[in-house]
Amino acid sequence: MYIHRLWPGFLLILLATVFSKPVSAQKPVAVKGVIDLTQFSVSDGFTLELNGEWEFYWNSFLRPSDFKKEEKPSPDIYGKVPSYWTEYRKQIPTAKYGYATYRLVVLLPEKVSACGFYIPVFDSSFELWVDDTLFYSNGRPGTTENTTIPLYRPGLRKYVPRSDTLTITINVANFHHRRGGFWLPLMFGSFDEINKIFATRYIGTYVTISILAGFSLFFLIFFLMYPRDKVMLFFSGALLSLALRPFFNAGYIIYDFIKLDWTWTVRMEYIFSFLAVISWAWYNLFTFPLKINRYAAWFLTIMLGTICLLVMITPVKTFSYGVFLLYSGLLIMLILSFYSSVSGYLKRKRTDGFYVALFFFLFLGIIHDMFVSLGKTKSSVGYTLPLVIVIFIFFHSVLIIYKWVQDFKEKERLRINLEDLNKNLESIVAARTSELQLRNNEIEAKNSMIEKQNIRLTETINLKNRLFSVIAHDLRSPVVSILYILNLLKEKENRENYEKFAESSISYAQATINLLENMLVWGRSQEDKIRYSPGMHDLASIILTNMSIFKEPADRKNISINLTQKGRPDAFFDKDLIDIVIRNLISNALKYTPNGGRISILLKEDVAMKKSTVSVCDNGIGMTDETIRAIFSAGEVRSTPGTENEKGTGIGLKLCLDLVRLNKGVLTIESRPGEGSCIQIVLPSEAI
Repeated sequence: MYIHRLWPGFLLILLATVFSKPVSAQKPVAVKGVIDLTQFSVSDGFTLELNGEWEFYWNSFLRPSDFKKEEKPSPDIYGKVPSYWTEYRKQIPTAKYGYATYRLVVLLPEKVSACGFYIPVFDSSFELWVDDTLFYSNGRPGTTENTTIPLYRPGLRKYVPRSDTLTITINVANFHHRRGGFWLPLMFGSFDEINKIFATRYIGTYVTISILAGFSLFFLIFFLMYPRDKVMLFFSGALLSLALRPFFNAGYIIYDFIKLDWTWTVRMEYIFSFLAVISWAWYNLFTFPLKINRYAAWFLTIMLGTICLLVMITPVKTFSYGVFLLYSGLLIMLILSFYSSVSGYLKRKRTDGFYVALFFFLFLGIIHDMFVSLGKTKSSVGYTLPLVIVIFIFFHSVLIIYKWVQDFKEKERLRINLEDLNKNLESIVAARTSELQLRNNEIEAKNSMIEKQNIRLTETINLKNRLFSVIAHDLRSPVVSILYILNLLKEKENRENYEKFAESSISYAQATINLLENMLVWGRSQEDKIRYSPGMHDLASIILTNMSIFKEPADRKNISINLTQKGRPDAFFDKDLIDIVIRNLISNALKYTPNGGRISILLKEDVAMKKSTVSVCDNGIGMTDETIRAIFSAGEVRSTPGTENEKGTGIGLKLCLDLVRLNKGVLTIESRPGEGSCIQIVLPSEAI
């Protein structure tokens, strides 16, 4: 009731969590090409960014051997790093296209063994030398556009110092981008600490993509079930664009899957950025249907859509200037979102107060990343927008579901009013003369039909409301668990548990995927849109495949799963639908069987009856007669936690019942509380 008063507190906590850095002692910086770490404490490992004044040689490619000559080169200036070299124009006439050498001498502290380098991307190619060794490179830097090959691929490298001094020499060339130089910090430190930071960011990128893609699929399913609600469609589109964008920036993990040309890597980053803004514009219009939002949506769609086409056909050095139009579009949308939500809040729409807080939080994340991309920030946090987006999406999803529930309550109120009007109409009709009795009977018949339809509609809405409330809760649990695991990964003492945490993240993500898949099939079954394609298939193969899928959770609970086959395994059914049925039956058996239990699966052919039977039996907690009746009823959904508090939506067995019936089969349940359950499905063994 008073939750609208708490959003300023939530916002302050989020700001402190995302944008703050741990308080620590001031770290050394480079001064005139030298960074002194001799007094730097390394007892527990260390990390620092090699920022400060590097030696800078414009339009020169120098190798470590050039500094061993009697006449050593003199730097043109001591350039501030990180920054683009066009920012040195006040001291030296640099240009956006050209090549240069950066050099830094590192005086190491005592007792340093293995060091690590977390190497960022440079615009737009480079070679990095440590002492006399070519240590790392991206593309091929050259002195002309034809001899230069650009590439973005950050990396982690280990180096064992041979003395108490390191010399880092970097040759950078740019002839393909609107900007050039050393614009992101080079991180240096003990190898274990650098590796920990690299792994955390790498895993975090994949987790962010998974969460955004999962939410996109969830709201797409929501739209498919309620096509008139366009908010869900454009919200899903914006999330999908944001989920795909991290493949092509920050960690550039697209190279984990395919070898992609540098130009297309940059193009895809820009295209998905533009598509995200366009989707946001239309989402904002359907959330706040104001005339100014309609004009903005069409304007940004035409402008950014045209730029997307230009991105496809022009070189990077040309279309990269479109980033300023992208930032302009973002600012326009932020201003309109603020204006729309503040206007609603001033009109006493309490939910719009949350929109104000969330859009302000998103605004800070966008501004922060804009400064990072332009090399204008001293923050060591790096790109924060993916994390900001995840937090923004989570709370935004809560608001959307809340508004959906409020709309349902309004519909309920209107339904009650409609029933009252119908009752008044009936009393008026009853008072009419006998000569209108025939008409009166017809009206009463129609009223009766309307009332039945209203009751049926109410039951359907209640069922779906209950279902989505459960789903909203169950989606939150794995997301919170994954975020908790990420926080654990930041702690040094959890360094050895990476594999365990990764398995947990995969398990939570798989649970979310299974939930969404059941939800999609159930939604289709409610609207009779399931595609039924029967044929002769091998039931034993399907059962064995699902047994392998659930082997890990079964081993975790020390539950044995056995299959017994009698007769031929072939039957006549739709393979995809029965696969869902078998998966749900085994999943339920695992969920409600305690540690050390057993699950027995029997596949039997009845030659005389031309039937094939699959029985899944366990010695779990069992079900009451009331629970079994609820499964076979049309309007009731119950969700019961498993033996280890596993979550569920309550639609699994209902979905199995519908799919078995669609395959011309029969599903029966035998169960006793405390003794276990045996669920049997009977399918035709020959084509019908």
